Amino acid sequence: MKSFRYLQILVLLALSASALFAQQGFTNETRALYILDISRYVRFNDSIQAREEFVITVLEKNSNLYFELEELSKNRKEIQGKPIAIRVCTDIPKLQAGQVVFLNREDGFNMDEVIEQTKGSNTLLISEGYPFRSSMINFVVVDGEPRFEANEELMVQEGLYVNELFLAQAIKTREDWESLYEVTEGELELEKSITEQQHLLIEQQWDQIRDQKVLIRDNRQTLELLRSEIQDREAEIEQKTKVLQIQEAEIDSQSTTIEAQLMEVDRQGEVLVHQELSIKAKEEAISLKEEEIREQDEKIVLQAEAIQKQRIIILAVALALLLVFGLGYFIWRNYQIKKRANILLKAQRDQIAYQKQHITDSIEYAKMIQTAILPSMELFSHKVEHFVVFKPRDIVSGDFYWAEEIDGKYLIVTADCTGHGVPGAFMSMLGISLLNEIIISREISRPDQVLNHLRDKIIEALKQKTGSIVKDGMDMTVCLFDRNTLQLQFSGANNPLYLISDGLLTQIKGDKMPVAIHDIMDPFSLHQLILKPGDTFYTFSDGFADQFGGPKRKKFLAKNFKNLLLSVQDLSMIEQGNRLDEVFTDYRKEVEQIDDVVVIGVKA
Repeated sequence: MKSFRYLQILVLLALSASALFAQQGFTNETRALYILDISRYVRFNDSIQAREEFVITVLEKNSNLYFELEELSKNRKEIQGKPIAIRVCTDIPKLQAGQVVFLNREDGFNMDEVIEQTKGSNTLLISEGYPFRSSMINFVVVDGEPRFEANEELMVQEGLYVNELFLAQAIKTREDWESLYEVTEGELELEKSITEQQHLLIEQQWDQIRDQKVLIRDNRQTLELLRSEIQDREAEIEQKTKVLQIQEAEIDSQSTTIEAQLMEVDRQGEVLVHQELSIKAKEEAISLKEEEIREQDEKIVLQAEAIQKQRIIILAVALALLLVFGLGYFIWRNYQIKKRANILLKAQRDQIAYQKQHITDSIEYAKMIQTAILPSMELFSHKVEHFVVFKPRDIVSGDFYWAEEIDGKYLIVTADCTGHGVPGAFMSMLGISLLNEIIISREISRPDQVLNHLRDKIIEALKQKTGSIVKDGMDMTVCLFDRNTLQLQFSGANNPLYLISDGLLTQIKGDKMPVAIHDIMDPFSLHQLILKPGDTFYTFSDGFADQFGGPKRKKFLAKNFKNLLLSVQDLSMIEQGNRLDEVFTDYRKEVEQIDDVVVIGVKA
């Protein structure tokens, strides 16, 4: 009968548990899918265009949903043309609003505090389990299926818009909301009450079973202890009986032995008396001999001290003479060695000075050749307002710039070759020569085609192959600017282009591959931009941002370089170039310049 009742209880528990799990329509996988899909159909304001990433922040105590979103975003990759970035935050004051913020009521976050934290940031709030119309998008479960309610008024206040087809899928009124839960809540309460009663009955029965088990275990332990104690006592009594029998036999034997030993002790006592008298007589004779020996030892000690003093005096004199002789020889020897070393050092110094001057003269001549090949610093200042900052680290430079006017358009190249000094200068000479051939001789001016042809020429000239150790090349930006239409075409090999318009700086990234042999050999991308009058764009090598200096001897960094460009927008282009030169010199001070520097700025 009891077994049948236990079976009934287990069946009821399984049915109630399955009913509860059936209403859990959202898993981390469905939450992640809903968040990514809804984000695609919401229209944000124009500020999203300046964002480099589409940021989704998960406000939660653990990171389960974060990992699911992170895994799913590897397949989706982009939302509204921006790469997806998943963030996690555990505290509302630390929340940095992105494009989307998700929170679950189970984590205990206050919705009003979250709304206040993200207010005015054009952020979409997605939640789960919160009251009706307290969030923009709120996840709910209907008949075991995931659904959502949409608060269009709250979204419009934050500058967010969705189409009517999207709103048609959402729960829009409080009556819709409340009707979803009337039947479900009643059923859950009834099942909860039945489950609690069943749990109480099971717990009572388990308590009785546990008490009986404890009582049986205690009785068994008591019986085992009593049985063991009786056995131990019987063994102890038997052992003590045997010991008593052995001891009685030993006592009888020892009594006989002790009587014999007492008789032997009396006899040895008489012998000891005679021996003591003999020892005393011998001790008196030894005392007389020791006195004589002590007197002789005193005489020997006095003689030894006199001899030791004489030896010390002789050794001191000999050692002093030896030191004087050795010191004199050492001084003479050092003088001869120093004399020969000075003669040799002077000859080596003269030879090094000659070689250094010869090498410096050769490098200075190479600088004259490189300077003659490079375009003038003014480029085309009579037609387009611009500046050029060119600061080689050594006498010759591994960075270079190239410019040419082609059919009323201005082609501007900024390059950073592998290495600096003489090796970098060789690469720059090769790059300038090949650019002349490609652009002037072959009349190729589209930036992406210039990079593609130049890469082929570099690989051919340096005999580079896939897997080759020689991977020398250059990072480069190529711009083609039409002054009449204000159209700018840009292609980059590892290096970006900065565009400043209406006080905002936009970075247009180049392709992540150099002008040389590389693991990735895709064609270079072409970016086409339409500028406004007064816009400025900048191309540069990495030497400015990588320079060490300042009070803490740290890098200048790209962030500070961007801020510097924004701060000089009220100046003319020539004044901007002078200001960049001053900032670089002041920041570096006595710290050695670590790389070549080239920066070109052009105003539309």
